[in-house]
Amino acid sequence: MMSTTTHTTGSKKLAAAVAVAALAVTACGNEASADDADGDFGDLEVPLSWIKTAEFAGNYFAEDNGYYEEAGFESVNLISGGPSATPSATQLATGTGLAALSNPVDTGSFIEAEGDDVDIKIIGSVFQTNAFSIFSLADNPASEPDDLTEMTVGVAPNNEGVFYAFLDANDLDPDDVEVVTAGGDASGLITGEYDAYIGYATNQAISVELDGHDLEHMMLHENGLPFAAGSIITTQETIDSDRETLKAFLEATIRGWHDALEDDDEAARITVEDHGADQGLDMEHQVVTAERQAELIADEWTAEHGLLTMSDEAITDSIESVRLVGYDVPDDLFDLSLVEEVYEENPDLMEHP
Repeated sequence: MMSTTTHTTGSKKLAAAVAVAALAVTACGNEASADDADGDFGDLEVPLSWIKTAEFAGNYFAEDNGYYEEAGFESVNLISGGPSATPSATQLATGTGLAALSNPVDTGSFIEAEGDDVDIKIIGSVFQTNAFSIFSLADNPASEPDDLTEMTVGVAPNNEGVFYAFLDANDLDPDDVEVVTAGGDASGLITGEYDAYIGYATNQAISVELDGHDLEHMMLHENGLPFAAGSIITTQETIDSDRETLKAFLEATIRGWHDALEDDDEAARITVEDHGADQGLDMEHQVVTAERQAELIADEWTAEHGLLTMSDEAITDSIESVRLVGYDVPDDLFDLSLVEEVYEENPDLMEHP
């Protein structure tokens, strides 16, 4: 799912350098100012953190059901990400998009590369916690962190930071764990190339399960790295100049996620047949993704406070987790004031699944 590091973790240094120059001359990718009294916010562009899977179903529903249009946007362009795409934070900083989808780790990586030259903020979180899992076959399970000292673990290069942070969080010496460089899928788990794999319970793990294998999951958010995911990011300059536009976007996105959470099958269908039609996605896989990610999006906190919001504890946990990965992010990385205002002004938004 979720756009954490398995997707496109880490800033590309060259792209980041370009972002510095562009950030000085642009605030966001929208054509109209948010302060327009008639609510005409122009065209909406949103760079996504990964290819168009069910991970972004809420955005698809917001577009298809007219919520973005009702909020004042003339057109919608959800820009697909992926392994060969420019990272969403870099696109945002270079002027593409009012806001973008990322995650605290990738955002931290970008901030680390840019330092004081960029001021990215997280203004909402689709996922209350991340879907990262170190999963293994049920007949040779890794049930707790110490089990990894007797196993080989498949780790994709862009997941190394998160994996070694997991070891650190659980007081494991990296020298005691045998790491095998892996690709973006967990096929080596089936072939015996490694005994466990770090990836997403909502993505790579599903592929293995649909191939007929039972898995044991060791979720990272339950083992020392409880950072949120599906981060909605923007720049401080955009917050200052286009606050109402951002709030309109957040409101429509919340309404879209209400619809997505009500119908997993439809979320999968519009992903496979429409928004992600060029990706060759498997319908069953996307249905399971939609089902499994729902419990990471809506929980007791969101039932009381609303989708996209975060508790102070969740914010603190996310910042500490990102720093454990190795990125020195600022204490004020999160600004949830906009989404809080959205709920104050639209109390009906609390009526969600």
